[in-house]
Formats: sequence, structure tokens, C-alpha cells
Amino acid sequence: MSLNIPFKGLLSIIVRNHFIFMNRELKHLNLTEGQVPYLMALSKKPGITQDDLARMFYIDKGTIARSIQKLEDKELVQRVQDPVNRRRYKLSLTEKGEGIIPEILRAEKKWEDTIFKDFSGEKRSLLVEGVKVLAKNSLEISKT
Repeated sequence: MSLNIPFKGLLSIIVRNHFIFMNRELKHLNLTEGQVPYLMALSKKPGITQDDLARMFYIDKGTIARSIQKLEDKELVQRVQDPVNRRRYKLSLTEKGEGIIPEILRAEKKWEDTIFKDFSGEKRSLLVEGVKVLAKNSLEISKT
């Protein structure tokens, strides 16, 4: 297969195929790939707010609110009113939500093992670090 296409196109192929792969792997959990980042963030930082998630993922508050509501409807996430600021809600995973994190991690590992199968450990690390720099630089561009 010839992939003589621009860099942006290559990134698009990877992202689209990750989305398809994760949707297939998580279908039995009634989860979509778009919900996974929020669940993973809550697993690492219980008690963060919707505003925190919006800033973390550079997504508008309305999109976060709709996504969290869907996860709440699936009984994966719970909101608890912040005692300090009663207009704000702290988010955390429910027991059911915590229970699916290992399956999400398994699917992500399967994806990464597959796409990095022809890479040495050093090449894999270099690529990941380089992509982090690209992401950081792209965020700087969008701020101007």
C-alpha cells in the first residue's frame, strides 16, 4: 500500500482507525471511543469538575456536559455537589465505571501493540515524544 499522502492525512488515518477499533472493542460495554478519554481522566483524577475536563481536552463545556450526562445515564459516572461551591459538581467513576477501566486499558494496549509492532522500543519512544511536541506546538498555534 502506498501512503504517499500529506502528514495531516496520515494522522487522520490513524485517528479514524483508532476510533473504529475502539468502538468495535468496546461495543459489548455500550461505550464509544469518544467517551473513553473522560472515563480515563476520572479514573486518574476523581473529583475533577466538568470545567476541568473541558480545559483538559480543549472542548467546550456543552460537549462535556452532554458526554458526562450519557455516562451518568449508563451509571458509569456520578456527580456530587461541591460543598464549597454549590453550583459546581465533582465527578467520579461509579463502581461499575471503575470496573470497565481494565477493559479499556486492555483495548488500548492491543491497539498500541498492533500499530507499533514494527518499531523498536527506542523508535516507539522517540515517536511518542515527537508527537507530544507536535501536540504542544499545535496548541500554541490555536491560541493565537
